[in-house]
Amino acid sequence: MIDRYGRLVRGVRISLTPSYRCNFRCVFCHMEGVLEHEDTIMNPEEIEKIVKILYKYGVDKVKLTGGEPMLRSDILEIVKRLGRLGLSDLAMTTNGTRLVSLAKKLRKAGLMRVNISLHTLDEKKYCWITGLSQKSSKTRYEYTVDAIRAAVEAGLDPVKLNVVVMKGVNDDEIDRMIDFAGSFNGKVILQLIELVEEGLTDRSFFQKYYYNLKDLEDRFEKEALKIITRSLHKRKQYLLPNNIWIEIVRPLSGPHFCMSDDRIRITHDGRFKPCLMTDENLVDFLTPMRMGADDGEIEKLFIEAIKLREPYYKPENFKPREDVEILK
Repeated sequence: MIDRYGRLVRGVRISLTPSYRCNFRCVFCHMEGVLEHEDTIMNPEEIEKIVKILYKYGVDKVKLTGGEPMLRSDILEIVKRLGRLGLSDLAMTTNGTRLVSLAKKLRKAGLMRVNISLHTLDEKKYCWITGLSQKSSKTRYEYTVDAIRAAVEAGLDPVKLNVVVMKGVNDDEIDRMIDFAGSFNGKVILQLIELVEEGLTDRSFFQKYYYNLKDLEDRFEKEALKIITRSLHKRKQYLLPNNIWIEIVRPLSGPHFCMSDDRIRITHDGRFKPCLMTDENLVDFLTPMRMGADDGEIEKLFIEAIKLREPYYKPENFKPREDVEILK
């Protein structure tokens, strides 16, 4: 599916739970979204149905997110349903606390890769970052570390380790993180993520903990055996001598990101979200679906959402081609 800005839409990010539904309370998480009644969360059949419809239009890459997607008791059924559709990519982002017991089952069901959040290797810091009590955080810290091992052993490939770098908190752990990720013999990619201000209610928090990743980029430019640049985000990945790939993740904004964005997003309550940066043009498909709308009617809503896709940040003097139709 190509939108009127010439962007090929191949991916979809599906929130399986609202942002507030997570067993962690990470200090940097803005938990955006409105509290919704449980009835408005898509069930496995509805998720499969909408992905089937999008697949007909060339959307064959699916990322499952939350909140925490693995809090859903039906997560295995969801993955099984999507795993049989012939997708080129089926991935999930998780804090990993339920992954130890489910990694092999999820891989067998069709999950291909996973992002796991682990922002520190220090148990006390882990407690502070995740907002968990000292007693519970040690158990969950160990579970998260074990989850990374379980994911690798299950054959999920790659396993990406998400680390939000914060000044004075975990910026002194970069080398430890590199060694830890490197211990998995190339199966783990380390993603070092820059703290973003957007969504934080306390600006002083950002000012206190923001850590500019430019110095790390300069360091890895010198140390890397190989450097590649991902086309979508212009992110660089660095292959270090210990056979670990590191990716620097800066805030997703600016004309390049918007003009190359190949994803549409779906909220947990069944609405297309054409633009990452705004909620002003959501298109509800779940309500019509539950009222008996057929696939053709849902397809029209998808096409409507594609027509609403507009770069939040545009290159100067850039305009869409009005003569271009939405193409399958």
